[in-house]
Amino acid sequence: MTAAHASAHDVEAAQEASAQALHSAWQATAPEPADDGGVAHAAAPALLGAVDTLEDAGSTLSLEPSLAQSISVGANTEALPGEEEPQVITESEVPVLELGPDGEPLIDTEDEATATGPDVLARNLDGGSAPDSPVIAVGSDPNAPVANAGTDTPEPTAITGADGDEEAVAEAPLTEVDAGMEPYAIPYAPDAGSLRVRRSIAVRSEPRQDSPSLGTVAQDMRVKWQGAMRGPDCDWVQLQPRGWVCERYLEQNFREPRVRPLPRVEEGALTPGVYARVVGHRVRAYPSLALARKKRQGVLLKGSVTVKLLGQVKVGRRTFWRTSDGQYFEARVLREHRPSDFSGLDAEALASLPMPFGWAQSRAAPRTDVVVRKAPDARAARETTLPPRTLVSVRELSPDGQWVRIAEDHWVARDDLHVAWSLASPSIVEPGARWLDVDLEAQTLIAYEGDRPVYATLISSGKPGTDTPEGLFRIWVKFAEADMTGTMGKASYRVATVPWTMFFEGDFALHTAYWHDRFGEPVSHGCINLAPKDARALYGWTTPEVPTGWSMVHAMPEDPGTWVRIRGQAHEAPKKRRKGTAPVVATVRDL
Repeated sequence: MTAAHASAHDVEAAQEASAQALHSAWQATAPEPADDGGVAHAAAPALLGAVDTLEDAGSTLSLEPSLAQSISVGANTEALPGEEEPQVITESEVPVLELGPDGEPLIDTEDEATATGPDVLARNLDGGSAPDSPVIAVGSDPNAPVANAGTDTPEPTAITGADGDEEAVAEAPLTEVDAGMEPYAIPYAPDAGSLRVRRSIAVRSEPRQDSPSLGTVAQDMRVKWQGAMRGPDCDWVQLQPRGWVCERYLEQNFREPRVRPLPRVEEGALTPGVYARVVGHRVRAYPSLALARKKRQGVLLKGSVTVKLLGQVKVGRRTFWRTSDGQYFEARVLREHRPSDFSGLDAEALASLPMPFGWAQSRAAPRTDVVVRKAPDARAARETTLPPRTLVSVRELSPDGQWVRIAEDHWVARDDLHVAWSLASPSIVEPGARWLDVDLEAQTLIAYEGDRPVYATLISSGKPGTDTPEGLFRIWVKFAEADMTGTMGKASYRVATVPWTMFFEGDFALHTAYWHDRFGEPVSHGCINLAPKDARALYGWTTPEVPTGWSMVHAMPEDPGTWVRIRGQAHEAPKKRRKGTAPVVATVRDL
């Protein structure tokens, strides 16, 4: 080893030792856990309104100024805690639907397949044949199954072919003779460029209906095949890259294979569509445009409802919106959610940052600038202020553990930082394997390959009282999109097509939260909320791997899910209540 190499190694070892010593001091001065599962902290003032951020917070304080972002303005935290104030919808952002001869909108088949995504996704869990899909109840019982596991006998289902005609496709019952029949290979060489998937259907691990489901291939994907076998219930086609589908759900197509990543996201968009919250009293949803115009046969909505918009229809001076599940609303009862543009740091950015580092964001007032003082004392002179989520280095901890030095004579209160620590992998994780580390106290997530951090970001976990479970878990199923429902007391909520959802323990999941920008704060009902860019990146990075064109995938022994370690306890700053204001009983924060 040369002198230069030895010197570099010594410097690296010294930095690692210093970081370990700092982490030990941090843990030694951490607040004691409270009896209620939260963390006891001094009382903090209520959340304050957002203020204008400084244009120049001092380059010496930000490790990467271009990555620092401010929280968006406009949320009414008392009216809808955990949810950004939705905005009036900009009509130009949603396509205008053309009306057909019957006066109803013409829907592109691919859009329709995407629009019914959540039905399709959940349908896989009961064998891919149920006409009505269950929605996913979130964060209520960690041991409860998400949906039917496929033991029920499926009912016949009408399938719409390429020509628009419907035909009944039922699962053939097994006869006593068929039951003992072993699948065997048959010649299969269709004169076609691809096989079109006629409806979203479960992909089986073996050529039989009772074999485990690998996941779901989406409707209208044009797939390749590898071979075929005759089984007891139908002829099974082996798809690329893996799995078996009953031939009755496939049709020959002259075009080349074509599969697309799901969910489909337009270039430059943050999410797979426009989402809106239903507002007002006694709002009704209508099954067709004609009935919406006449205000007849509408279904009265209860609780908090969020929908995904597919398109708009203008009839005279009235505008109606069609949702992804085929319902119609008048535009006046919808308010758009604006997803957060926040994103974490990728491997390249992390490689240039000394660990540990942190995001400057106050827990007491997350939307206000963070005060930097010249000494570790609340009475010390103010040096400067930092916009929320400014990246800073973590260099020293004060003796009492309440202040952090981020630069020479620049000190920030401990509670105004969300620190990312580089930690060793759990012993159960194989060397070099991918895994996630979630720190509930810091509200951070770090993705690792072995002991090397490759992604880091802020999260929103369960608030005290609806805590995110601690422990070591594995992702067991991933959905491109999933409807989520829940209750709070006697009220209910329903949130449409939540993108990039990864379940790790029962019905607890990592998923997109397109309805708020409160990352760094524990506001959920138990799940781990991610900004859209972060959720999309982690969905593609984690295992089980989702084949292109699949809308859902199960973890299997040969493709196990990514390990997820969740540690610490979240705490939430107390908030003042306005006199005479009724408490909110159900909002979309509860995911």
